[in-house]
Amino acid sequence: MIVSKGARYGLRTVALVYLFILLVVPVGLIFYRALEPGLGQFWEWITTPAAVSALQLSLLIVVIVVPLNVVFGVLTALALARGRFRGRGLMQAVVDLPFAVSPVVAGVALIALWGSHGWFGGVESLGFRVIFGVPGMVLATIFVTLPFVVREVEPVLHEIGTEQEEAAATLGASAWQTFWKITLPAIRWGLTYGIVLTVARSLGEYGAVTMVSSNMPGVSQTLTLLVHSRYTDDYNEYGAYAAATLLMLVAVAVLVAMTLIERRARGKVADASIVTASEPARPADERVAAAPSESHSPAEEK
Repeated sequence: MIVSKGARYGLRTVALVYLFILLVVPVGLIFYRALEPGLGQFWEWITTPAAVSALQLSLLIVVIVVPLNVVFGVLTALALARGRFRGRGLMQAVVDLPFAVSPVVAGVALIALWGSHGWFGGVESLGFRVIFGVPGMVLATIFVTLPFVVREVEPVLHEIGTEQEEAAATLGASAWQTFWKITLPAIRWGLTYGIVLTVARSLGEYGAVTMVSSNMPGVSQTLTLLVHSRYTDDYNEYGAYAAATLLMLVAVAVLVAMTLIERRARGKVADASIVTASEPARPADERVAAAPSESHSPAEEK
């Protein structure tokens, strides 16, 4: 379809205005309102004991959730992309379930399972508290972030196929060697994007976490819960803006770090390709002369 220059510019303008109104203006307004009282007041709001504890808990949840989602997400993606088994369609639907179910519903389900009167509520008698504690918040975050790694890695596995893996197995490589040397480098970009999405959602999750958290400052209050508590309970509008700004800064820092890692990895791949391509090929006569002679006459051997 041929589109005129005026139509192209018109579509770009509409898209930019749409993004500016929905993304740039709200985020910029939060930064402005957080810094309006001054940098000193902003620093005081983000360095209170409650804010520091909320930041530490948010990062702790990310540190726990991301490795678990990476391991089980990659295994699930391999099973869905490489396996042929009964119930595969059901497994696909289960992976997408967190996209369809409200996070609040997920929190209620966790209470029904792990609460004092739930199916697994007996663990509290052993001194292990799940609901209204950090374990419950980790479980809620794992639930809402489960699909990201799977849905980013599975299409890559379908695209690369199985030829290289089969060739490695034919040459005697073990399953772990095949995964580490062949599969993992091929899926690294999809896995990177899945990790970024998981980190961003883990930091910003509110619905499921608020159902299974006691929201006590210094105990089980994340940054998202701190923003809500300051805004609705303490009526500290600027303090809520400051906590929201801190949350955005952490998310931006994670995205920048992942981008730098990705660029560095791509640079290494490009350098390796350049070195390989720049190696001079020896002429055929030199290769023949360098090769050891395989046939000798009896006279020559004597």
